[in-house]
Amino acid sequence: MAFSDTCLMFSVAIMNLICGVLGALMFCLAIWMRLETGVRDWVRELEMFQYWNGLYILMAAGAIILIIAFCGCCGALTNNILLLIINGSLTMFSFVFLLFGASILLANWSSPSFDYDHYRAQFSIVLNRKDAISDNFIIWLIYVVGCCGSRSYMDYGKSNLPIPDSCRDAISGNVYHEGCVEKFSIFIEKRAGWIAGIAIFVAVLQLLLICFTFAYIRTIRYHDDSGRKQRYEGVAQS
Repeated sequence: MAFSDTCLMFSVAIMNLICGVLGALMFCLAIWMRLETGVRDWVRELEMFQYWNGLYILMAAGAIILIIAFCGCCGALTNNILLLIINGSLTMFSFVFLLFGASILLANWSSPSFDYDHYRAQFSIVLNRKDAISDNFIIWLIYVVGCCGSRSYMDYGKSNLPIPDSCRDAISGNVYHEGCVEKFSIFIEKRAGWIAGIAIFVAVLQLLLICFTFAYIRTIRYHDDSGRKQRYEGVAQS
């Protein structure tokens, strides 16, 4: 095998390995973000289920990428055309999955597209429920992001409710002025940005991987055809 062919083989194997590691990272990160207790309660209370939809898609993409990486590494190192074709085909499928999942997260949870009015209304409903679940949820939210009320601390006055002690900074004792919807939108945007960024980076790698994989398949077929041609010529001469 020529040196250039060897470089192509190891390039395919190494790129599959990198994609596999990033796919496993994305899969674990999506599971953690889906099961994180406080964020899970926020999504359920405010009906932000599009956030979970994006995570489910990226979770599935991460699992598919692990299968792709295994097929790609084995196919490249053993010159197995069938495994490489499976690798290339599944890579194209996961590429679409990655972009779709990342677009759902970025389309719903980036600042320009965040539906503040809708979630402020949902937060006001939770605020006025006055049950143990909603109280614990609001206390957790204030503690994590440092906020008070839907738009601001004045929401409590409009609802004829006293400002809770949890709305005050634990050190200074000052009331948080920023609303929880705005603060949480920044919090969730960072989380969505992490995993969407990984997904987009893997998708770019997969574009290169598709080109390298099919180039290597063509190289293997070329060498196979050349070998068969030489054998036929040897038989004819004998």
